Amino acid sequence: MEPNELLALQGLAHSPQRHARKLKGFTVEHVRPELGAAFSYDWTSDLHFCAYHDIVLEDGGIRAGDGSEDNRRDLRHTLTYVPRGARVTGWSELQRRNNSFTAIYFDPAAIREELGTRFAERVDEKVYYRSDEVAAYLRQWASLLRRGHSDALYEEALGLITILAIHKATMPTWRQPPPLGRAPLALIDEFIEENLGSDLSLSSLAELAGLSRFHFSRAFKAATGETPYQHVLRRRMERARLLLAAREMPIDEIASRLGFQNSAYFQRTFKSWVGMSVKEFRDRM
Repeated sequence: MEPNELLALQGLAHSPQRHARKLKGFTVEHVRPELGAAFSYDWTSDLHFCAYHDIVLEDGGIRAGDGSEDNRRDLRHTLTYVPRGARVTGWSELQRRNNSFTAIYFDPAAIREELGTRFAERVDEKVYYRSDEVAAYLRQWASLLRRGHSDALYEEALGLITILAIHKATMPTWRQPPPLGRAPLALIDEFIEENLGSDLSLSSLAELAGLSRFHFSRAFKAATGETPYQHVLRRRMERARLLLAAREMPIDEIASRLGFQNSAYFQRTFKSWVGMSVKEFRDRM
């Protein structure tokens, strides 16, 4: 996905803070304009687009597709959905507060293949609507993007679930895939053990099982009771206990060997998972 496929805000005096994450089939971004900013937009995308708003306007208006202009001002907790090929135009004058929006852009063809079903050919635009489920997922994305680091396995799964939540009202019923058998599970476990220090992706695990990312996630949980992300994290924490108890490596090296981007992230995860800090755990050994 090229940058010009993302929503462009025109007329800003200063560039907004933008944090974006590009993964297979979709891109997610969190955008925070400066206090009291004013801007306009006139945009048509080849991608589907859904944004969660934490915005209050002094004034403004939006028009999506053939709809009439909407001039609501308190946009907090609302969503705007624009399918590919639809034009969206508007202008905004923001109140002087911390306004932001979080948007996901995705390729319908790629996601249709992942989900093993077909999207409706035509979906109407929706401006400032509400969905607790979609909003919750996009708030999770906002938090991840602001922190600046996460786990690719978790991000891929979260992206697919977000897109499914956006579209599930238009999707036909699909069947739950059967659980994975012992042979593919053993292969996946061996791969995970050999690559605990890598940034494991949902794509790489799904490929071993010969399934799409979406169906692999469902089949894996049906077989193990854990999501792939939970399973990998548990294996990393089990290995962390052994390495910490051996007292042969500094914490920074253990974090790196287990695929964590930095020691602080590893220590937060360890405390959340084990219930005590790394230092407390070592002191008890």
